[in-house]
Amino acid sequence: MGEGPERPPWYARFGGITGSESATQSISEQGIPVPPGGNFQGRKPRGRVDRDDLAGHLEERWSEESRCDRRAEVASVDWLTRTGTLRLGFEVTDDRPFKFVPGNFVRVELHVPDRGYRRGTYCIASAPSEYRRFDLLVRVVKGGRMSAHLASLGLGDEIMFRGPTGRSMVKAAGDGAVALVATGVGIAPFLSLSTVLLRSDPGRAIDLYWGLRQPDDICLTGELDRLTAAHPSFRYHVSLSEPPPGWAGLRGRLTSSLPPLLPALADRRFLLAGNGAMVEELTVGLSELGVSREDIYEEPYFNARHVADPAVVSGFVDAARAAGFGRTGEAAGEAAGEGEA
Repeated sequence: MGEGPERPPWYARFGGITGSESATQSISEQGIPVPPGGNFQGRKPRGRVDRDDLAGHLEERWSEESRCDRRAEVASVDWLTRTGTLRLGFEVTDDRPFKFVPGNFVRVELHVPDRGYRRGTYCIASAPSEYRRFDLLVRVVKGGRMSAHLASLGLGDEIMFRGPTGRSMVKAAGDGAVALVATGVGIAPFLSLSTVLLRSDPGRAIDLYWGLRQPDDICLTGELDRLTAAHPSFRYHVSLSEPPPGWAGLRGRLTSSLPPLLPALADRRFLLAGNGAMVEELTVGLSELGVSREDIYEEPYFNARHVADPAVVSGFVDAARAAGFGRTGEAAGEAAGEGEA
């Protein structure tokens, strides 16, 4: 195994892997600016939960045969938060073509002797480039075999993977203004997408809403601030479900912090990624408000079979209407009717 990264002291709690004892500074101690705005679905998801999905970010059960035939090596390891988020960079080492678009994912494989093979699916966080590289955002989950395995990798370690494959978010975003709504590491494909959209149209209006639990979950502010500085039409907002006293950003889950802001997003397409509870409840709520299903893109990371909580949807819709949001027109009305069926 290659040279491992310095890991925070809490690291050994995740998957029973022993890490170094070098401490990772908190967000405030590192001097990372806390962005304006702010929500994460970090608590236990509401409704029905698929425990296998939760355990390792769409991890599959053990199988007897390998299903991945591509190779890549770890090129970079960056621990982003003390709460268990890291960014891994990989360089593809096989001789096959490697191209992807925002929204594509790779399936990474773990082999454990006497147990078999297990795979986890991760959306690519980096933007396409001339290099045969890709980045993944990983949330280390206690009991998650795949996330623990990825967190244990060092520079030069090899992984087996499949892909890239999946839907294109560029196509889903269309040609106009977009609202990107993510929880946790669901922000990964939106990092790639925002960069690509702004390359082709530097003035493209993009609002990113990112749900997190607490300030220590905030990361990637340097990358997001650079996009904001280069493109004033790009804005991002963090919403904390457990905000500390004095927090000046958005408060609460996205289903409660987003409705008052919807009137400013009247012309947007909505792309949703992360916790399946958030994705489903926003999809249903936006549909009831007259947003066409064609203008809503869904990418649930876990809890994909969540059934929308009627109380949450009702609160979302009522708050949005009270703020003055609602789309009209025959197509929108039909979409809203379909969402209620």
